[in-house]
Amino acid sequence: MVILGRAHQCVAGLASMPGLHQMLAAQYERRFTRNKTENLFRGVYPSFEAAAASAPKSRPMGYDNTDSALMYRDRIQNIYPSDWPVLFWLQQCFAQGCTRVFELGGHIGISYYAYQTVMAYPQALRWVVSDVPAVMERGAAFARHKDALGKLSFEADFAQAAQAEVFMALGVLQYLPETLGQRLRGLPRLPPHVIVNLTPLHADEAYFTLQSIGTAFCPYRVDPVQRFLRELTDLGYSVRQAWINPDKACEIPFHPHHSLGHYHGFYLQRADT
Repeated sequence: MVILGRAHQCVAGLASMPGLHQMLAAQYERRFTRNKTENLFRGVYPSFEAAAASAPKSRPMGYDNTDSALMYRDRIQNIYPSDWPVLFWLQQCFAQGCTRVFELGGHIGISYYAYQTVMAYPQALRWVVSDVPAVMERGAAFARHKDALGKLSFEADFAQAAQAEVFMALGVLQYLPETLGQRLRGLPRLPPHVIVNLTPLHADEAYFTLQSIGTAFCPYRVDPVQRFLRELTDLGYSVRQAWINPDKACEIPFHPHHSLGHYHGFYLQRADT
């Protein structure tokens, strides 16, 4: 590990040389702009707007387009290691009688389809997904043929989350211009249970980077972990369990301090539940 650490320091030192740094940065910019198959990050920015303004003009912004809406279909029948904490707490919520799930950013219903392969859903379950229009349109069309249980629906109005007993945000909070606490604060009623997963959080800094997903570019939020949790505890939530996703990382070339070696997940519950 000592040798590896020294190797990284050596590479970082070489990359900081003015001429070499410019050459490597230009090479990476070409790779980032032309990317079609990788998950890449570039730059550190103070705001969502600044990250968006830095994006190349060659592809759309965000997931609200046909190509991005077609992503991830292969995941509807697969369970990944990062899913198991979510499955555990979702099952606990169902065991307590919860039947209304609101999933922010659930794409075409990936988790809804995947999770039913390993767990039984309540008979009265209603699972609402809220995403961008192109994705929800694709999800609704897909559901007409694939949702045998008939428990999935799509809803653009975030205010409908106030009707949920379980609020889920799995790998979506990084795409929002505002924090989860800010988004929830506007609801007339707070969901009693919150499950968050696959969320990039930094030890002490708030910033944005720009992501290339192959079909589009996305401003990408990273919050400081303590502020992220404080906003939720201020709303009356307590953290019942926290975990990390070691299989997820955010590597931002030339910005080692802002790169992340893992993502985070939490199950939170309102104190009056």
